[in-house]
Amino acid sequence: MRIHLRLITVAALCVGFLGITSVTNAATVKSSISKVKSISAVGSDKAVTLKWAKLASSTKFRISGYQITATKGSWKSVKTVSASATSHKFTGLTNNSSYRFLVSAISGKFVSPASSVTATPKASTKANSLSFGQPTDMYLSDDDQVLYAISSSANVVVTSLTPATCSIIDMKVHPIALGDCVLRATSPAGGGFLAATPIDRLITIANPIPQVEKKLLWADEFNGSAGTQPDSSKWTADTTDGCGPPYNNCGWGNSERQYYLASKNAHDGSAQGNLNISATRQTSSTNYNCYFGKCEWLSGKITTYNKVGFTYGYLESRIKLSPGTGAWPAFWMLGNNIATVPWPACGELDIMEFKGHSPQITYGTVHYRNSGGSHSYKGATKNVGVDLTQDYHRYGMMWKPDEISFYIDDALVYTIQKSETDLANWPFGKNAQGADPSFYIIFNLAMGGHFGGAIDPTLNSSALNVDWVRYYSVDGLGKVNPR
Repeated sequence: MRIHLRLITVAALCVGFLGITSVTNAATVKSSISKVKSISAVGSDKAVTLKWAKLASSTKFRISGYQITATKGSWKSVKTVSASATSHKFTGLTNNSSYRFLVSAISGKFVSPASSVTATPKASTKANSLSFGQPTDMYLSDDDQVLYAISSSANVVVTSLTPATCSIIDMKVHPIALGDCVLRATSPAGGGFLAATPIDRLITIANPIPQVEKKLLWADEFNGSAGTQPDSSKWTADTTDGCGPPYNNCGWGNSERQYYLASKNAHDGSAQGNLNISATRQTSSTNYNCYFGKCEWLSGKITTYNKVGFTYGYLESRIKLSPGTGAWPAFWMLGNNIATVPWPACGELDIMEFKGHSPQITYGTVHYRNSGGSHSYKGATKNVGVDLTQDYHRYGMMWKPDEISFYIDDALVYTIQKSETDLANWPFGKNAQGADPSFYIIFNLAMGGHFGGAIDPTLNSSALNVDWVRYYSVDGLGKVNPR
């Protein structure tokens, strides 16, 4: 009898297990059981997550679980989850392939009519950050330079956009010819990351600079106490909007939008020592008037006019440029004879000019009066591939009687020779009587105008930061002219 009862119990358990198996694989569909509602599917990397609204049991049908079926072509996978579940994640799927998913409620040996949804697993699209260090300028004879570049996806490719000038060999830049070398770092999509925004870097391939004897003749390191103005034995602050004496040049000849104040030129008192020329948008609490009405900006300008002049040699300044569309900082020179020989006949040397809307570009230009009596200018730009408002750079000029060259960080921007003009005597060399010229230095931060362009209406301040300015004779050529 006991043996007989054991056989009956085992048989019953077997029937029970067979019943569960039949539910999950071949259960009978019962149309009177409500369909699962609010089903959704979201694809991710090699996976799809299904969600649905929990189905309430009825008097007749108690919900005991859910049957979930995934299909793609002939492939099929069936899963069963508990009655309390409202989601399930299928993993190990193939990205970019469409899958169909069926969700049915289970009640005993029956299942409800299936609710279906389709979804496609896709690789995740996380943002990909890319860093590409600035390579240094090279001489043609230099060894290959190791490049530094990393990305979130660890997938970086550096190529040369100027293959005639330089090439990339095993993440090193190899100089081929003189000129500008432009390198581009990219990080393609992959490994769950989007493609990164490419970064370009520019370096100059040059011949070694001939050795010259430089002798420091004059300098200002701008090491004054915080808030103090520049040394008055060296500098004078230009003020106003240029209208009225002694300037008589409204808008400074360029329709500029600023009003200059001496107080906008101040030392920062730092250990390094900087001169900050600050520009701020005028507010309702200030009432300076310009040639066009209420002035829009207050800024600063200093010059060595009537304090000290310079003739030939090498002049250089370490500067961080002014951010913001419409900002127009400049490091330049004018002839000391400007009061008797008006511009452009007195000559103008723009060692550095800059437009805030093009933060990677510096300008080097000369202005003069041509043989016909009209204004002429010659110059060039250099795109250095980095934002010049983010750090200090050296801007220099080598001035010889018959040749002028502009530099940034020792890289050539532009060279002009007197022979390229139509002048027997240009204002940057000896005049017809054999006298040498004398020029004075200017630092200023203009806003807008013909060169600066439209000012960003959301911009409220900018600054030109000058670490130092130094003047040298070169191989004995160059002199300071006290005034």
